[in-house]
Amino acid sequence: MTGENTSYPLVVGVDLGGTQIRAAALQGSTLLSRVSMLTGENGTPERVVPRLFRAVDQALSEAHLSRKEIVGIGIAAPGPLNNRTGVVLSPPNLPGWRNIPLREIFEEQYQLPVYLENDANAGALGEYLFGAGRGSQDMVYLTISTGIGGGVIADGRILEGTAGTAGELGHITVDWRGELCGCGNVGCLEGLASGTGIARRVLEAIGRGEGEELLALARQQNSSPGESTHETFRVDARLVAQGASMGIPLARRVLDEAAEALGVGLVNIIHLFNPEVIALGGGLMQMGDQLLAPALAIVRRRAMKVPRELARIVSAELGPT
Repeated sequence: MTGENTSYPLVVGVDLGGTQIRAAALQGSTLLSRVSMLTGENGTPERVVPRLFRAVDQALSEAHLSRKEIVGIGIAAPGPLNNRTGVVLSPPNLPGWRNIPLREIFEEQYQLPVYLENDANAGALGEYLFGAGRGSQDMVYLTISTGIGGGVIADGRILEGTAGTAGELGHITVDWRGELCGCGNVGCLEGLASGTGIARRVLEAIGRGEGEELLALARQQNSSPGESTHETFRVDARLVAQGASMGIPLARRVLDEAAEALGVGLVNIIHLFNPEVIALGGGLMQMGDQLLAPALAIVRRRAMKVPRELARIVSAELGPT
């Protein structure tokens, strides 16, 4: 452990995701322990909150720490949420999570200071302090995973907005005639380029009788973990990426559409925020150039020259979130 990190207090960080729950004991950027478990298919607060407590307790145990040794708990959760009141409002990928006072629930359980933040804002702050955004003053973090979230650092500060809901970049419109999103908007970036959106579009096509080759591939991998189910097999973005690499037309088409949507989203981000750095994180970044190369080609064609040339689009350094 470096001297720089030993100057930081001991804390526990919690990441509540639509697919996974993670908890870690940390000192600065040094991980002392890390725990991961599935959120569960029926991810209501009644089912998930006990799992969150279990993850925190396990992270403390594996780091050989007691509650008295940590100064607080930070929770990253999908937006929209109000970080001032500590209430999770209505995240599209967490059914039943409506106006849940998560900070208060944790404070009652652990008798410690608890901080609730939008997960993408937390990711942005981590990259700004310890990762790809070090040394910048204006950066955007975009996480592309089960859903899509964004965090914006403007002049060295998280952009929060009036109610703490600024930076919902997954819900910018990239197709104004598109499908209704769970957030209530139409044609959101998340609906086209997230893991959930990719899987949903493939399942809809299969339901129309398309994609026999992809259907056969899905059946071969019946036991693989996934986000969406259809009869006795699972479909997720990883399967679609595999199918695209094999030249399966349906997979290639859906992934091309996702990459195009991501490119349009990046153009919007460049035009809106004129950032020095755009750091891309999340599980779907493991697709690499399958997703990113077509998106960057759109940025080169469509974004205005001056802000485009000033923006460095890079991979997040602190791992998938």
